[in-house]
Amino acid sequence: MMTLIKRLWNAAFYCPHFILMALSGISIAALTAALISQYGFDMYPCYLCLWQRIPYAVVILLSGMGIAALKVMGKKYGAFNIMLCGIAFLINSGIAFYHVGVEQHWWSSSCSFKDLADLAVTDMAAAIKAAPTVSCDQIPFELFGISMAGYNVLLCAGLGVYSVIASRMVMKCDKGQGCCS
Repeated sequence: MMTLIKRLWNAAFYCPHFILMALSGISIAALTAALISQYGFDMYPCYLCLWQRIPYAVVILLSGMGIAALKVMGKKYGAFNIMLCGIAFLINSGIAFYHVGVEQHWWSSSCSFKDLADLAVTDMAAAIKAAPTVSCDQIPFELFGISMAGYNVLLCAGLGVYSVIASRMVMKCDKGQGCCS
């Protein structure tokens, strides 16, 4: 059992192929969950939700390119792609944090519906026509008091930090230190 744990640990921090496969798999799972919530449970995304999907697609693309070119280009290329994936995850964490701030009314966003009570009828009609279909400050689902955007902050921040650390570990790896072959 300890040998299996040690092998998984080494793969998770030293093997660029394994790391890129894991990052791609997690990104595919996250996008799948978003699409299931949208089409299966009618939780339509706001603009910020849609923006949070883009870095996941970027990670899938970078991971695929990295896996395909790893044997030809070597571990430095893999480490570079892992670092780029980490940057994409950290950007996604920032977008999600901004979204949480909009949901919690820490700040406002142009994709949130405004209070229409004080507007004239003509201004109200124009505001309704210009409004997005889903307001970014509405929380469609919470679990333990945390919205989907809140969980995305945690997931992407963790994956971003992990990717940066793993990228550095891959670059420092010599064949005798538990590196993948």
